[in-house]
Amino acid sequence: MHVRVTTGGYLLGVLAAGASALILPAVAPGQPVGSYLTATVAVVVILLVSMIAHELGHAVVLRRYRGRADATVGFLGGIGHGRAELPSARAQWQVAVAGPLVSLLLAALGLAALVALGGPARTGTLLPATVAAASVWINGLLTVANLIPAAGLDGGRIVRALAWARSGDPTRAILISARFGQVTGAILTAAGITAVALHHVAGVWAALLGILMITASRAEAGQAMTSAALAGLRVRDILPAGQPSPVARGWQSVQSFLEGDSELGLAPAPPGVTAFAVRDFDGQLTGLITRSQLSAVPRGRRAVTRLSQAATPVDHLVFTTPDESVTALRARLNVRPSVPAALYTAGHVLVLGPDGDLAGLLTPADFTQAARLGARRAAPPGPGGEAG
Repeated sequence: MHVRVTTGGYLLGVLAAGASALILPAVAPGQPVGSYLTATVAVVVILLVSMIAHELGHAVVLRRYRGRADATVGFLGGIGHGRAELPSARAQWQVAVAGPLVSLLLAALGLAALVALGGPARTGTLLPATVAAASVWINGLLTVANLIPAAGLDGGRIVRALAWARSGDPTRAILISARFGQVTGAILTAAGITAVALHHVAGVWAALLGILMITASRAEAGQAMTSAALAGLRVRDILPAGQPSPVARGWQSVQSFLEGDSELGLAPAPPGVTAFAVRDFDGQLTGLITRSQLSAVPRGRRAVTRLSQAATPVDHLVFTTPDESVTALRARLNVRPSVPAALYTAGHVLVLGPDGDLAGLLTPADFTQAARLGARRAAPPGPGGEAG
């Protein structure tokens, strides 16, 4: 099991250090500078360890169902476990509740330490007691905040598990969870606006968080409907038929590729094609380039910029085979791009044939078209007896 703290997670630790340096002297005045530094370090360590422990709680249970699970902590908490495809409502429930239970246990341990130190009333233990109180507050906040029934949070996943267990339909469960998230976001947005009207500036953050919850919940519902429409389909079912995979020469300049080169006898890039596999002199696949990437190259640099320089390298592309299910493929496409160039090719997939050669290319438009056809296929019959 691998534990990773992203740059955002470390940034959160830096912010916690700054806040502690300002708050601790005010709460426990008259202490040596070394004591404040030690207490600040302790608060930062408690914050990061608490977040890691929360994610490890999810990962340990998730490992029972998937064989491998990693814990990744970012600026806004855990990353990754919420995207896992789980086999049952029971598994969904167990994975979702594990994190808050760990945070609740750590909060109880912090409370026990606070009681053992005599609380803030004992002057000699004022600073250690403040650190213990910070541990209670941090883990209590992790518990309560993650139990909010919204998309991306443990509370939303718990609602999904309960709805799944009751209805037996995982797609319907996601839609119910998304509705809960939208209602929660609407309530939080209204509360934030009310707070602003009463001259409480903090209400702005509550309103923004509520809007984010509504947006995320709607996106989750849309993804669920798309997944349902694509259920049962394999890559070969949505791969455009009868069309050769568009290929670009990596040594060619962006300008000659877009406009053509009469001296070399090269025609311009065919219209209507939005993405091209890039090959080198030996015919080896080296990357993928899209129209948006080509347009992003400044006009003054297009004559000296090779396609291989502007393309997304092959190591950062997604590959599949005709036999892979479309649902599983879309789950792999949810991974965040690791390099800036991959942002342009997000949603694009290179399809390899049985011999390992390039058999086709899927674009976001192909997935959209497949979802529309799948939705029509799943639609109930109309009044005339035919599908509407």
